[in-house]
Amino acid sequence: MIKIKVPATSANLGPGYDSFGLALNLFNIYEFSQKKDDQFNISIKDSNNKIVNFKKEDNLILKTLLTMKEYYPDQIETKGLKIKVDLNYPLDRGLGSSANAIIGTLCGINEIFNLELNNKKILDLALQIEGHPDNIVPALLGGFTISQVEKGQLNYEKFTVSKKINILLFIPNLEIKTKNARKIIGTKIDINAASQNIANASLVTAGFIKNDLDLIKKGSKDYIHQKKRLSLNNKLNMFFNEISKMIESPFFLSGSGSTIIFLSKKDFTEKEEILKMKAKDLGIVNYLIETQVNNQGIIINKVGD
Repeated sequence: MIKIKVPATSANLGPGYDSFGLALNLFNIYEFSQKKDDQFNISIKDSNNKIVNFKKEDNLILKTLLTMKEYYPDQIETKGLKIKVDLNYPLDRGLGSSANAIIGTLCGINEIFNLELNNKKILDLALQIEGHPDNIVPALLGGFTISQVEKGQLNYEKFTVSKKINILLFIPNLEIKTKNARKIIGTKIDINAASQNIANASLVTAGFIKNDLDLIKKGSKDYIHQKKRLSLNNKLNMFFNEISKMIESPFFLSGSGSTIIFLSKKDFTEKEEILKMKAKDLGIVNYLIETQVNNQGIIINKVGD
C-alpha cells in the first residue's frame, strides 16, 4: 500500500494571480492499494467521516487516473485498484483541493505502478489537467512558490519560508466555485492595475525571501482579481473590507476564496477574537485553523517504511 499526504495550498496571495502559491501544514491523505482479483474503487470521506460523492465528470481523481492511463496504457491496470481519500479541509474554499487531488493521484499512481516519473513530468501532467500552476507546484514541492507558463513550458522557483511565520485560516461556510471566480475577472486588465500588481508582487516575493512581514504587507494589495471575487458574496466582501481596518497583519483571499489567510509572527489570540466578533455580526458561519507553512511538500510512505 502507498500512503500519501498532500498539503493544502493557498494561491495568488494578493497580487500574484495564477503564479504565487504557499503550501500549508494541513493535509489530505490518499491510500493506494491493489488486489488483482478485486474491483476498482474510489472512496472519499470528509473530516466528519461522511462519504463524499462526485459526478463522474467532476471527479478529479478519476480524471487524473484516466489521463495517466492514456499515457501509460500498458503499465497501469485499474482492475483491483483501490483509492481511499480522507479530506481534512472543505472543498471549494480556495485551499487548492483540485490541485491536491491531481497531485495526490499522480504521485500515488506513479508509486504503485513504478512509473518512475520525475517532478517535471508530474507537474507537466498536473498542469495539463489543472490548467494553471499556482497550486500544483507548492502541493508537490512545498514552500512559497512562483510559477510561470511560457509557450506551454512550466517554469517555477521554490523558496523555503521561515518557521517564525504563523498562518491563520478563516474558513467561512461559503462555497465559491473556481470556475465562477475565474469567469468574473474578465479578459481585459487596465495597464495601471497590471503595473501596480507587478510592483506589489515583487514586494511580496522580497518579503517571503527576507522573512519580512512588513514588506509582504506593503505589497499585499491586489488590483486584478481579489475585489471582483469578493463581490461574489456580499457578506464576505463586507467582512474583508471591515477587518482591513482592524488588523495590521498581511492577509489575502486564499485562491478564489472563500478562505482568508493571515500571516503573523505573533500569537493569533487577539486577531481570532476580532474575526469571530465581526463574523458573528455579519452572520458568517466559520471556523479557524492555525497552522504553518509546509516546506517539505508531498509526503510519500510505502507499507513497511
